Amino acid sequence: MTLNERLFAAGLLPAFDEALASRDRVALAEMLTAVDTNPGLANALLGEGYECWFCGSGISREHTDALHLGLSNLWNDAIAAPTQTIYAHFDCAHKRMRGAKMEIERETFSLDEADT
Repeated sequence: MTLNERLFAAGLLPAFDEALASRDRVALAEMLTAVDTNPGLANALLGEGYECWFCGSGISREHTDALHLGLSNLWNDAIAAPTQTIYAHFDCAHKRMRGAKMEIERETFSLDEADT
């Protein structure tokens, strides 16, 4: 069953179209969940392909301190070592990536600080 068919069967199609037009991510995610569809699809529908690795919510340009993290094997000496990129809200990464002796610092990554 397609997404539109699921939304129609649940009586949510008009509300979904309205939420999409108004870019209401929360309403879209709730309706996607209600029809057994991944709420992360809201990001693709809104044209925002970035999704937080930790919380699964979309990352938009309003998140001025969002992070782009590149991961690679520490011991791989190849010139073009394979890497994986993940994206995260700063607050999500800060909460989950606390080190034993260090933590990530918002001032390093925030565009707001650079603009002042």
